[in-house]
Parts: sequence; structure tokens; C-alpha cells
Amino acid sequence: MNVRFDKYLISLAAVLGFTLSACDDCSDMDMRATAPISFSIVDDDGNDLLASSKARYSVDSIRLFDNDSQKSIVVTNVYFPGLKSYVFYADCDKNGQGKSSLRLQFNSVDSDTLEVWYEQEKNACANVYKYTQFRHNGESVKKSPLTSALLIVKAK
Repeated sequence: MNVRFDKYLISLAAVLGFTLSACDDCSDMDMRATAPISFSIVDDDGNDLLASSKARYSVDSIRLFDNDSQKSIVVTNVYFPGLKSYVFYADCDKNGQGKSSLRLQFNSVDSDTLEVWYEQEKNACANVYKYTQFRHNGESVKKSPLTSALLIVKAK
């Protein structure tokens, strides 16, 4: 009976040791990434300024730059035919200040400022951030009720 109890204790110790040591082992889990910034470029009425044949801007001319590092930021886009709208996706470098200033370039002569605030979420396996606020040229930015993308409003 004593041998059985000893085997039980050894097995229990091994299972607990493995379980507790695996808590901080991130090699067997998918890393959760920070969600990208998503935005659409619209007029005052909410109409996409890139989707029509008479579009004011070209999808290929949209660029994003980090004002601090002057680095170009990768921007991708998806066209939603049912909404007749483009949604752009990008992410910026994070810093200890919790804020990044970005230059949104529409074409060679037109650009605006997009300020992004974020905070780091607790995660043992990765640096994950949550965006907390956005400002376009100093003004608060609304989100699309259909895509949740930021609505970057450019006057007609």
C-alpha cells in the first residue's frame, strides 16, 4: 500500500511540475497579434472617395508614414463590393509614450495627420497592444457601423 501511495505522489508531482512549468511556455501557442488600424477615406456624406470611376484619390497612392522615425508603414486594402468601399489596414511601431503620430498621404500634394494612442495589454507570451484613441488632424474619428473602420473624412 505504501508503494502505491509513493507512485501516486510521484505521478502527481510530475503532472503538477509539467503543468506549472508549461504556464509560461509560449512555444506551443499561437501568438495573438495587435489588431491592425483599419480606415476608409470618405467625404462628409460617408461616400468612399476611392471606389468610384470619378474617384478623387487612387488606391495605389495611399501611403502611411511614422512621423517620429520617418519610416513608411505597410498599408494593405480590401474592396467590399456590397458596400462600394475600400478599407485600408496598417499597423504602426509602438513606443513607451503610448502615442504615435502618422502622416497619411493621399497623393503627392495632399496629406493629413493621424494620431494613434494605445496601451500594452498584459500577456506573458507577446507584446500585445490595444488602441484607445484616434485623432485625424486633431479631431476625433468616428468608426463605420458596418466595417468598424475609422472614417477619415475629406471634404469634397
